[in-house]
Amino acid sequence: MSRVVRIDEEALEVALQYGKNLSAGIMKMEEMLKKQEKEKRDYTAIEEMVRRTIREELEGLTSRY
Repeated sequence: MSRVVRIDEEALEVALQYGKNLSAGIMKMEEMLKKQEKEKRDYTAIEEMVRRTIREELEGLTSRY
């Protein structure tokens, strides 16, 4: 399906940096955003795991005294 749309020339230039045409550029940007979101979630999960482990170890050390 195709559609005629108005787009700012600067926005078109940005999209063309990511693909051979507007549609390809937008699809590539979406792919990159999804990948970035997934990586951010992965880092957040790792950070939470590390923090929990450190907290548990500190609690274990301090409970002995």
